[in-house]
Amino acid sequence: MLLCAVVLLAACGADSDDSEKKDSKKDSDKKNATVTEAAGNPTSAPEDKPFSIAAVAEETDKLVQEAVAQFKSGDYTPLAEPVQYYVMWIGFTHVTFGELDFQMTDFDREYLQAVALNFEKSVEEIANHNVDITVELHFVDDVTPLTQYPGDDWLYLAQETVQSYIDSFIAGREFDTVLTTVQTDGDENIERNQDKDGYGVHYVMLGLETASMSMPMGYSTFDLMKPREGTYPLEDPKVPSLYATAVAVHEWMHQLEPLKTILGIEYPNTHAYMGPDSFPGYQKFIADQNDYDYFEFYKLVLQGKLPYTGAGDVQYVGMYPAMWRLIKRNVSNVGEFTIKAADGQGYLTGQANDPTLTLSDTPCVWTIRFTGDGRYVLSPKDLPDKLSDLGNAWDQEGNTISLWVYTGYVDAQSWRLTDAGDGCVYIQTPYASGRVLTAQKGQLALLCSVGAEGTQKWIVEPYKE
Repeated sequence: MLLCAVVLLAACGADSDDSEKKDSKKDSDKKNATVTEAAGNPTSAPEDKPFSIAAVAEETDKLVQEAVAQFKSGDYTPLAEPVQYYVMWIGFTHVTFGELDFQMTDFDREYLQAVALNFEKSVEEIANHNVDITVELHFVDDVTPLTQYPGDDWLYLAQETVQSYIDSFIAGREFDTVLTTVQTDGDENIERNQDKDGYGVHYVMLGLETASMSMPMGYSTFDLMKPREGTYPLEDPKVPSLYATAVAVHEWMHQLEPLKTILGIEYPNTHAYMGPDSFPGYQKFIADQNDYDYFEFYKLVLQGKLPYTGAGDVQYVGMYPAMWRLIKRNVSNVGEFTIKAADGQGYLTGQANDPTLTLSDTPCVWTIRFTGDGRYVLSPKDLPDKLSDLGNAWDQEGNTISLWVYTGYVDAQSWRLTDAGDGCVYIQTPYASGRVLTAQKGQLALLCSVGAEGTQKWIVEPYKE
């Protein structure tokens, strides 16, 4: 696997110990009127110590090769120790959009606690305990606005809207993903909203994935809805028996899809249950006829045993045991850096109020993540849900480079750090053109061919507070 220019750089960052034992669980208890906390206590982030980008990339590449080898040989040998995986789950009990007002009842709170437990235990069981999940559940009673999906009537809970709550609950500890849940179903919500403008037109999406393992931390949001008759209370938490559990697993599985790119193998889209018309090589599954709400499909993916016939012969795809080690948030985290123009014009900068990248006299701290195949993802430390993004995924001369949420267009949101000489690098698109990030003071950052006017060489330096 090509590692471009990484030997030129040194990094400062935090190690992640996947083999650390998680703390014992506690029963959920109500902390105050605003927050209810549940089981789990992930380790605090370890102290920083120096390491090189090359070393991080090499270690990640080793994990990648082991996972690919298992896949190619059909080897399901379990891990010696399960991967410790931490989930921050937040129930937002009161959400609004215009006049629309949606609230959770006391029963909804109780039901969400069961859903979180069902998610944790059933995924562990399905994955043959190659992953050990700890869910920490909180409830927020503050009135929180929903966001309308661009160009559609769907509503969802945007990560940027709730980031302050996420930050306060995490408080320096390390979580691998955040799940957020609202409730728009139920008789009380119907009665409260049925005569209001927009009811029945604007409604919360069944689920929405907004960030994945390509980001510093995953994020998914979805609607709780009502339990189906006969499925609640839980008879056995290890059996996926709640509809909202199915939704949670579905949205979370979207976060795992970048494994297809990282590993360079066939890995199923979470919607591949739709069958060959939409996903050639995959068979069709029917909700509620093939196990509970596509859960037969989800199980096969999480066990690495989903049949795929793209090349004619049957191949079994999905999560092989060694792949679980690659979904930890810090597995491929290289560290925090400043990116300085080699000609001294300034620092590469991205801001929330002006997402197009520019040069600034003030350093911007970037988080750099290695994603395999010689590629890196660049995100501002202060805007962890944003990635450096090639506008509309167009590999065109002069196209703008901005900050954007994860889109799934990996070529548009990953970059090669290619040796430019003199200790500098080009920030180069993986597209065939090989164009590079180019910037001039007072102008927008553009994608241009090497030799175009402006700063094209960059000095990537470790950031130390």
